[in-house]
Amino acid sequence: MSTLPLFFGRRIALLLLTLWAVSILIFAVTQLLPGDVATMILGMSATDEDLATLRRQLGLEQPAVLQYLHWLGALVQGDLGISLRFQRPVAEVLRQPLLNSAILGIAGTLFAMPLGIGLGVISALKRGGIFDRIVSGISLFAAAMPEFVTGGILIVVFSSWAAGDPAFAGGTDHPSLGQRIAELIMPVLSLSFVIVAYILRMTRASVIETLDSDFVRAAMLKGISWPRIIFRHVLPVSLGPTLQVIALSVGWIASGLVVVESLFGISGIGRLLVFAIQNRDIPLLQTICLIVAGVYALANMAADLGQRALDPRVAT
Repeated sequence: MSTLPLFFGRRIALLLLTLWAVSILIFAVTQLLPGDVATMILGMSATDEDLATLRRQLGLEQPAVLQYLHWLGALVQGDLGISLRFQRPVAEVLRQPLLNSAILGIAGTLFAMPLGIGLGVISALKRGGIFDRIVSGISLFAAAMPEFVTGGILIVVFSSWAAGDPAFAGGTDHPSLGQRIAELIMPVLSLSFVIVAYILRMTRASVIETLDSDFVRAAMLKGISWPRIIFRHVLPVSLGPTLQVIALSVGWIASGLVVVESLFGISGIGRLLVFAIQNRDIPLLQTICLIVAGVYALANMAADLGQRALDPRVAT
């Protein structure tokens, strides 16, 4: 079996290879988008000379391969380019929206992980009982609910009927910490409702499978206490598949940000991504897609490392 440093090195190499492949895919897709960037910037009334000058300044007249190599070289050096619509560095445009999305995504993940794992373990330990049936039924319902439906229901229930939690972010110019937290409640619930269901169901299935294994029966026959069996033997084995589901959920969160941020008026990279597509802001669009892909790849690598740490028998 490979040592942990070699295992980590392989995952880093795979991460870099994945990001390189994703960069090629992102660049190719942006090249296929309909419309002309120069026309989108200058408008339909621009003259042919102005359009030609702008295309030459943006390097659009170069072959696609040279454009990609120029973009990749600048990217490696930390230069994300200039936003075509904002006429500002992409890094500057992304700073606040990326922070807003990171807060929302991290809050959703931190809410979904312990809740899903906890309910899954309890449901597995009480399988066949009333609690298990209720939780399993609710999780099945939650797994089929898209974010815009969940968010719409929460807006109606808590903002209209209960007149409680604020439905939209940015209601005041200088919100307090309490107001910021209150504004995050419904977006986090909308974003994590489906994720909790998937984590719960995977945890429940994994724990039940582990409880039925021979080594757990042997531990019970040896007289080992039930809490020790759960925490020392069952959970380290059962949480491996759950970590993979959590990693996949990061990708789900990234896609859900577009819906949730638009629904609740949060200025994040989800809304900015839609803006970049609508306005053919290629540098901004490429950077956002690469950030999302990078976060997803890092989450998968973290899940692999976590699974290896919990269960060293995992193949490398």
